[in-house]
Amino acid sequence: MEVEFALDETDLVALARHHMQHSPAIRRRYRIRWIGATLAIGLTGVLLYAFFALTAPALYLGAFAAFFLVFYPYYYRWLVGRTMRRIVSARLSPAALAARTLRATPEGMEWGGTGSKTARTWDRVSGIEVTPDRTFVAIDGEYAIVLPRLGLGDETYQRLIETIRRLSHLPSWTSVK
Repeated sequence: MEVEFALDETDLVALARHHMQHSPAIRRRYRIRWIGATLAIGLTGVLLYAFFALTAPALYLGAFAAFFLVFYPYYYRWLVGRTMRRIVSARLSPAALAARTLRATPEGMEWGGTGSKTARTWDRVSGIEVTPDRTFVAIDGEYAIVLPRLGLGDETYQRLIETIRRLSHLPSWTSVK
């Protein structure tokens, strides 16, 4: 099966964001910052109270640690979204938005745009994640392909996803709401 489609800036931002959210190194760094900063702030409050008997600063630091624990995930999501949009906008070129072709054959997948083609066998396709607006395909453990539902049309999109599922023989499929 062969389809031709074009990506827009929101698709590229979604791919970058999805790739970042599923990176083990970035997730580990996020958890260290989130929990580590909360513990550091809380511990500072406890030390101020224990060694210097400063009740008010200790209470303020404890309240701030609780506030940070609750609201840092929301802030982080907002920051990632803003940063990804800026990075993609800065690196956006006409070639990134050009029409591209994806071909699914029994041997593997082939995709590319003007002047470049990339082919991978099905054993290198390591995952697929279907969301309401897009599908992300992982090649060698990294999400490298984004398939926009609106860019392909609903019927073509469904046929392509079913073709990829049938040919790749991945043991599990993840769908995100």
